[in-house]
Amino acid sequence: MSVRIGVDTGGTFTDVVLYDVDANEVYITKTPSTPPDFDRGVLNGIDKILEETDTDPDRVEFLSHGTTVGTNAVLENEIPDLGLITNEGLRDVLEIGDQTRPELYNLQADKPPALVDRRHRLGVPGRIDSEGDVVDELDEDAVRAAVDKLADSDVDSVVVSMLFSYLNDDHERRVGELIAEETDLSYALSSAVYPETREYDRTVTTVLNEAVKVTIQDYLGRLDTGIAERGIDVPLNVMHSGGGIFGTEQATDFALRTVLSGPAAGAVACRDVSRTEGLEHAIGLDMGGTSADVSVVEDGDLVRSTEGEINDLPINTPLVDINTVGAGGGSIAWIDAGGGLRVGPKSAGADPGPICYGRGGTDPTVTDANLVLGRIDPSAFLDGDVQPAIEKAREVFADEIAEPLGLSLEEAAMNVVKVANAKMARELRRVTVERGRDPGEFSLVAFGGAGPLQAAEVAQNMDMNSLVIPRSPGVFSARGLLLADVRMDESRAYTGDGLDAQQAGVEFETLEESLTERFTDQGFDAGDVLVTRQLDLRYAGQAYELTVALPGETFTAANFEAGIERFHDHHRQLYGYAMEDEPVELVTLRATGTVETLPVEDEVPVAGGEQTHREREVYFADRGFVATPIVDRHALAVGETVDGPAILEESGCTSLLPPEVTAEVSEDGNLRIDL
Repeated sequence: MSVRIGVDTGGTFTDVVLYDVDANEVYITKTPSTPPDFDRGVLNGIDKILEETDTDPDRVEFLSHGTTVGTNAVLENEIPDLGLITNEGLRDVLEIGDQTRPELYNLQADKPPALVDRRHRLGVPGRIDSEGDVVDELDEDAVRAAVDKLADSDVDSVVVSMLFSYLNDDHERRVGELIAEETDLSYALSSAVYPETREYDRTVTTVLNEAVKVTIQDYLGRLDTGIAERGIDVPLNVMHSGGGIFGTEQATDFALRTVLSGPAAGAVACRDVSRTEGLEHAIGLDMGGTSADVSVVEDGDLVRSTEGEINDLPINTPLVDINTVGAGGGSIAWIDAGGGLRVGPKSAGADPGPICYGRGGTDPTVTDANLVLGRIDPSAFLDGDVQPAIEKAREVFADEIAEPLGLSLEEAAMNVVKVANAKMARELRRVTVERGRDPGEFSLVAFGGAGPLQAAEVAQNMDMNSLVIPRSPGVFSARGLLLADVRMDESRAYTGDGLDAQQAGVEFETLEESLTERFTDQGFDAGDVLVTRQLDLRYAGQAYELTVALPGETFTAANFEAGIERFHDHHRQLYGYAMEDEPVELVTLRATGTVETLPVEDEVPVAGGEQTHREREVYFADRGFVATPIVDRHALAVGETVDGPAILEESGCTSLLPPEVTAEVSEDGNLRIDL
């Protein structure tokens, strides 16, 4: 008698999936998100799904959550007052950066925020060199003076980031000890958060982690309290950017890894559908209310990265390789100073939302455009939970978009959809063409509340041949929360000379011991942890590395050599050439541990229901308004086909089939669409 719940918080809606293990059935629901107190929306969603399914809270055996709180804290620059202690002469590293210009040819370009006020950035004597040897002893009196100054400044926490601490963390650890001795301030060591090369990236990553930690700790604390008050006696799991889940303690300690939490859950669900549908290569398109996220499945697994960016700042943490663009259902359409049509990045969000939500929204959005085009049913918008203000949406579109452009109402709305589609197609090109991949070899998997409505046109723009729309696409990311394995990562800078397999093996042993300890601390059996290994490699003289996975379940010299061969192949795929005769440098070792979660094996309905014959006038760019059949997706049986043009409606989501395409319901209940 057990159920498993996943709750995904988006900018507009909070999606909830409940899997009844005993009945082998999945139930879904949506509630509005509640910014800035997103925990209220999560708890509202849990209450709603338990009430709708008549489930007692004590039946809940698993609870997983994808959150935008960490992402929002960085995007909105909600940085607490932090202090920084570093080497003498290095206090301005956050301001100097790495000389990367956000806009290469703009002399007035804004620099990324420095994150820590200069008066709170203090340097102290003491130096470790590039070999990890102590050159100058740490001046502990200077450290005490710096700590006292920061304590008197009422900072919330102190970040310690010193040169080459990834090779020798003695100085950082001693500074941490002195902070603990002298004050009650919390502190973070860069050698613990991100023990890798590049002092700017390491410092920024540690500062951001500590900044998000303050926010996420408070948020998860409120959630834990609310969950306990409802009689749910299970630990909360949190989705992280690496495509796995971990406990709230790990989520607090490694808070920056909760950035891109929700999109990572969608990517995990995309990988699952790719496997069940037999797709070797797929691109996930998660179009929600605020943005669209693009992920890649290659050879049956997610493409991951160790370097990302948010708010023009580097985030160096293991993450699913996700590209985000401001093109969601709530993205606002506007006319720029030159008279051009723009869409996003500003969004109407959940409050007030698009005009058609009837909550006081005044700006025309992509959702309003689709409503004007007849692609969304105005009489049953969002399953009747939200009543549209259709006439107001049409009036605003006519006045603010159509008239300035000299177009008809429908032409203006179609152009808004086209601009949003073009923005998403551009992101698809970035993860395919610009990285040596042929988009024609990939299937597009579309989900999110708005994704299936526009995915077919996006795929056609990219000359893709196949589109998959999974079951319940509007809450697909929440389903991913039930599919994600427990996953944790460890990394360390390589300290050996040259490509020494024996030395690498010794250092991997240290990594794996630390990794296993993190799992056992959370109550897992060490024997259940599957460990995989990666190398960060580059050619001599290069400034940046490529990460390649080592084959095999154990580390061997043969697997080490195979990893180097994979590096050459990967370099050739990305850049068109490899330098196999040039020396290869090993920079970083990485280890990943996973513990599999239980699968979701809900049965697929094989018998369809009775279709009610309905039609609606729907606008298509090359045909104008066309009488289009409206199909109840839930009534489609396995193996049944639908020819375009057609609108497929279901709770929380609408799918669009353009003319001259065909969709078929697969054995797993997904829509397979040939373009």
